[in-house]
Amino acid sequence: MKKVCALLFLLLFFALVGNSHAAVWVKLHEDNNSKLMLDKQSVLQKDQLKRAWVKIEYKATQKTLQTPDNLQSQDKQYNLSKLLWFFDCAAQKSATSQVFQYFNNELVYSAGIESKSAEFIEPVPETDIDIAMRYVCLTGKPVAATEAKPAVTKPKTPTSKPEDQTKKSAIPQEPIAEKPAQPALKAKPEIPAAKSAAVKGDTHKPHWTYEGKEGPENWGKLNPEYSTCDTGRNQSPINIEETMHAVLKPLRSIQKFPAKDIVNNGHTVQISFKEGNMLALDNAAFQLKQVHFHAPSENKMHDKSYPLEAHFVHADSKGNLTVIGVMFKEGKENSGLAKLWQQMPNEAGEPVMLKTRVIPSELMPDNRSYYRFSGSLTTPPCSEGVRWLLMKTPLTASKEQIAAFEQAIHQHNNRPVQALNGRVVLE
Repeated sequence: MKKVCALLFLLLFFALVGNSHAAVWVKLHEDNNSKLMLDKQSVLQKDQLKRAWVKIEYKATQKTLQTPDNLQSQDKQYNLSKLLWFFDCAAQKSATSQVFQYFNNELVYSAGIESKSAEFIEPVPETDIDIAMRYVCLTGKPVAATEAKPAVTKPKTPTSKPEDQTKKSAIPQEPIAEKPAQPALKAKPEIPAAKSAAVKGDTHKPHWTYEGKEGPENWGKLNPEYSTCDTGRNQSPINIEETMHAVLKPLRSIQKFPAKDIVNNGHTVQISFKEGNMLALDNAAFQLKQVHFHAPSENKMHDKSYPLEAHFVHADSKGNLTVIGVMFKEGKENSGLAKLWQQMPNEAGEPVMLKTRVIPSELMPDNRSYYRFSGSLTTPPCSEGVRWLLMKTPLTASKEQIAAFEQAIHQHNNRPVQALNGRVVLE
């Protein structure tokens, strides 16, 4: 076994040497923590995949994470990583095939796996692997990783190249700063059915529950539309334990337009809002559609569960979703909930117009620091591709307010936490 491991190490080592002797390194991104470089000479097409060697120079010493597969690397320190990354550009997913970690140019740890056996997942936006994927999948043309350039507006001519449109279709969630002039206003695109149901709260067909034969462990078997609840790899909610430091931009939002109605749909209590509340994220505008609640909380922070969690569901013009999660701990009465709960229906029924004015900011903490990760809807059909922003600071709700919600729903309505499957949580 030792001979096999040694042979594998040598093969990986010479593979690295072979790829680096003629390397042409370009800088893709740099911040206060690290610098990301990519070898242009190593970008190759392999079957339906693209691959490239990258290196990450850290400005502070890192420590190798201990896993069941690398117990020998425990407490190893490094300040440089060289990695072989593979990219499925069509699916917008990536995987790591080889890893080499160095401390002051001395190799301290290495590992490798065949690309066919590697697990391809959707990278978290704005992480190193996402930036590298955008570079490689856009035929090697650099992306604005460190600082976006101001938009350039140029008159279109018949001889203009459709390069920007190609970029836009390759990466729908990460628009490039430079865009072609927009054509005449078109009809608003239709939101896909699964996402439309999430925005409207239409979760009654087919029937599902939070317990028994129609509970979370069986959602994927109730209907073919719900299969992602079983087969999905980026499911929500999650337990946030380990995180990666990133320069997350402060949230920019408008939260001054009031709620219009409240409904008990049998699964939760949901409040819809008038148009105008907006969230700016990833160069896109997301409109707040509704907020609903779960008791106890669905997500956990460092194994801690909260008695109540609010989910603010936002959608852009293409139906892409962003959910902001806010935790409530037991304590002082919440004034926003107090006004909403005055008209909270105790049984499932039709929406009721609100008589009191409640704006979204009344249900948001003043401290807007947050965790970010890729996830899914937490109810059937469990659609993935949802941007999740979980606020770090909880609000308070009184014991009576929490009990009133539980009484209206007649059950706990939290889906169990799901496996991360290699996802990274940013903070």
